[in-house]
Amino acid sequence: MYKILITAIGLIIWTSEATIAFGEVIVKQYETGGIYEGEFLNGKQHGQGKYRLPNGYTYEGSWIDGRIEGEGKAEYPDGAIYEGEFKSGQPSGSGSIVFPDGSTYAGEWLNGNFEGKGLIIYTNGISFEGYFKAGLQHGFGKMISPNGYSYEGNWENGEKEGFGKIVYTDNAVYEGNVKKGIRSGSGTLTMANGIIFKGDWKGGNINGKGNIIQPNGDSYEGELVEGRRNGKGTTLYANGDSYSGYFEDDKRSGQGTFLTENGYSYTGNWSEGKMEGKGKIVYPDGSIYEGSLKDDLQDGTGKITYPNGSAYEGQWVNGIIEGKGIAKYSNGLIYEGEFKDAKNHGFGVMKYEDGYTYSGEWANGVREGYGKANYSDGTIYEGEFLAGRRSGQGRFVTEDGFIYEGEWFEGEIEGLGKATYPNGNIYEGYFKKGKRQGTGVMTYSTGEKYEGYWANGKKATEEELKAAEEAKGALGEGD
Repeated sequence: MYKILITAIGLIIWTSEATIAFGEVIVKQYETGGIYEGEFLNGKQHGQGKYRLPNGYTYEGSWIDGRIEGEGKAEYPDGAIYEGEFKSGQPSGSGSIVFPDGSTYAGEWLNGNFEGKGLIIYTNGISFEGYFKAGLQHGFGKMISPNGYSYEGNWENGEKEGFGKIVYTDNAVYEGNVKKGIRSGSGTLTMANGIIFKGDWKGGNINGKGNIIQPNGDSYEGELVEGRRNGKGTTLYANGDSYSGYFEDDKRSGQGTFLTENGYSYTGNWSEGKMEGKGKIVYPDGSIYEGSLKDDLQDGTGKITYPNGSAYEGQWVNGIIEGKGIAKYSNGLIYEGEFKDAKNHGFGVMKYEDGYTYSGEWANGVREGYGKANYSDGTIYEGEFLAGRRSGQGRFVTEDGFIYEGEWFEGEIEGLGKATYPNGNIYEGYFKKGKRQGTGVMTYSTGEKYEGYWANGKKATEEELKAAEEAKGALGEGD
């Protein structure tokens, strides 16, 4: 911005002659080297005249009582040219100037400075039209730049100050208060992509209470620092979801509550925009989780309760029940032990309402490995399981005194084993589907023994023996 510095001529010069008639054109050279050619009155320049100085300054125009006053044209030593009104030797009133670099101003003047309404156009294409005071923009005015930037609003002492509207080169628009050309105070910034920032500004950025409205309808109301969500606030999403709580660096951080339209809610701690730490989740089906979370997933220790009364409390990994815990089911069943992928896995104890309990190893939700089962009728099995059934080596005891130790297959006594019966009889040999089958020795409580072939739980008949021998022979021939 130019601040006009024009040395006022303001000379009162006169001739040594006593009287000169008004209207006479006289050429006069002065001791300063200046030359005046024009009209005089009472020995003073008065009327139209031209004045030249050795430094290159020239003035041609109106004079009153020896002073440059009225309409005229001045050419300054630096090459500037002014045409317009003068008062006491200085541009005052209406006038225009062309500066050496080609910049121009046209408008009102006072005491050699821009004052009042005017238009200035700079050589770089920037223009300002509005009000001036003491050579500086002051009051309402509009600045336009060739690169698309513009400011329309209040000015003070050459600075954008007060309420105004700024259009930026990227087509963003700000309307509000500015201080020394920087957004400051209350204002609204609308970005080219449709994002709207509304609130208190400081140092060019929105700081303090404010609003952000996204083009998709999402909105935020709360605290902002440097244009980013920081502190307490509420975000309403276009799909009906909402978050109310704390933010840090534009991300959910600290305590907050997230709600969705379908009934899902989370209340608890957040970090880097994710659920992390202690919190409570309520699911649309009524299930409730309370405990630790990490990366938006249950992780650590937590409890979930289902609408039907079932519940689990224990360890979680990446949103899945895993580790040690206790599960209680609506039918009264209770499992306490190890889990993997939300299934009983490892060592655990299962208890049923009817009194049945199993204590032992599990794999993928079923009994597998070594374990002990206590049945409601007092029966006890201790041994190996496979796919949820007794399989492998095991010991089976009933309340009436029956004892079996030996091999099992798919839940049945099968293979080689020893059975002790309540009546004192003892059988050692082979079984199939819970019955004596194949070779075996029965020792009766009387002391008698029978060693031989058994079929379907009984001593084999001659026909059964013959059939067994034939089957055995056929197998031999196949070998």
